[in-house]
Amino acid sequence: MTKPFVSLALLCSAVCGFASKFPLITAKSAIVMDAETGAVLYGLNEREARYPASTTKVMTALLLIEKCEPSEMIMAPHDVEQIEASSLHLAPFERLSAEDMLYALMLRSANDAAHAVACHIGGNDEGFAKLMNGRAAQIGCTDTHFTNPHGLKDPLHKTSAYDLALITREAMKHERFRSAAGSKKKWLIRTGNPADQLLVSKNKFLDEPGAEGVKTGWTIPAGRCFVGSKSVDGWRLIVVVLGSEDWLQDTKALYDYAFSTFRREKALSKGDRVGDASVTRGSKELVRGVVRQDVTVILGSSGPPNLQVTWNEVHAPVAAGEIIGRVVVTDPVAGTSAEADVVAAEAVDVEVPMTKGALILAALLGIVIVGALAIVAGRRTRHG
Repeated sequence: MTKPFVSLALLCSAVCGFASKFPLITAKSAIVMDAETGAVLYGLNEREARYPASTTKVMTALLLIEKCEPSEMIMAPHDVEQIEASSLHLAPFERLSAEDMLYALMLRSANDAAHAVACHIGGNDEGFAKLMNGRAAQIGCTDTHFTNPHGLKDPLHKTSAYDLALITREAMKHERFRSAAGSKKKWLIRTGNPADQLLVSKNKFLDEPGAEGVKTGWTIPAGRCFVGSKSVDGWRLIVVVLGSEDWLQDTKALYDYAFSTFRREKALSKGDRVGDASVTRGSKELVRGVVRQDVTVILGSSGPPNLQVTWNEVHAPVAAGEIIGRVVVTDPVAGTSAEADVVAAEAVDVEVPMTKGALILAALLGIVIVGALAIVAGRRTRHG
């Protein structure tokens, strides 16, 4: 049982005067993640492997989007009617477009649609599960082992709040996923069961301002589960709650906490000077270093963030725009950071060494100047 961000947030609330109190939730596992950077703003047992129920379908939807064109037709397998619980009531060998299957996953939470997608892409549920686990590993998941495409009970089918946030973060990069996740209704085009063409989402989170939906889930061993996305002024946060007694209230409490406690701020603008780098064998000893792009960081305190620059070994010639270091901006309260390359603001040529003749000439010139100064000084002394 881990709670690193719980203790950190409680400490900062007392010392730093956070804008809101730490949220009280019923979920056994939860997380708030910044969608852009992956920074964790809150975690409660976020790395604990748990049953995810139908939030599994976020990964199923992601693979469907990545591997199938919207108009690609998917045929329901012969055993489709054996799949339990939430259903699109697919008939064996019925064909629906990949786009309609996507909406069936996200709005109806159709387990038979998930099975049809798995058979179409992976040959069967087992083959598709291998693809799910492989894709999860690519995203960075380490607590995940999927055995099916829908999330129905299986003692080996588990993931964590952290991994689900990573998967959702990846899925939200796709416009097709965002559209399906945020929809309340969808009419399907089907011939196998024309009386069942309207999908209506039961996701009550969609009624919240800024809510972008995503996926609910429930089984007896998993409890109430939810993965959500919400944006305020262009800032998107992902929330996951697993094993909750009241997933909607928990989700709202976590979003209220995160958006009132933290803020996203541009710490550096493109071209801002962050210091000077030493240049070896250059026509000048230093070159100005500027940030390559804007640097935005999540802050949990009212004070400015910390800034640290690491310089490369810079050897002339140096081209304008050449990478010469790295800047890291951190906020110790939020435990967040952002990085950017530091580049040379101008070019620096190689130092031109003096020839032997030039050195002799310079030495003679120095002797003449010193001698002339001595003569002048002597005359002033005599006339003084």
